[in-house]
Amino acid sequence: MIRPVLTFALAAALSACGAQEPAAPAEAPAATPPAEAPDAAMPAYVGRWAATQALCSDGAWTFRHDGLSTAGEVSCRFEGVAALDDGYEIAAACTAEGPPQSHRLNLSLGANGQTLRVRGGPFDDPPPLSRCP
Repeated sequence: MIRPVLTFALAAALSACGAQEPAAPAEAPAATPPAEAPDAAMPAYVGRWAATQALCSDGAWTFRHDGLSTAGEVSCRFEGVAALDDGYEIAAACTAEGPPQSHRLNLSLGANGQTLRVRGGPFDDPPPLSRCP
């Protein structure tokens, strides 16, 4: 009988001093993916590009962060992208009127970021492309 009384007295004394019983550890919040800032991690080549502004409506090349497709028969899946000082070097698997083949693409951006030059891949020698609005 002495033990419950001592426990009660000790608890009363501690609460009078402002001490609190230790709280149960809080549960860790569920992991959430980090919020991506708009365009912060998006490569500069992402968007629609065409040889002339008139071709933006139905002749544009569409570049995504992970691939590209042309108005013709070419589509590429990017397997590795390396940023360079003046553009990007890309390992890609491209389909152009046949089964996918491995290619290297070099994308060079103009100083203002409004022109793009594509070299390599299944493309013969495409003209410089301009960003579509």
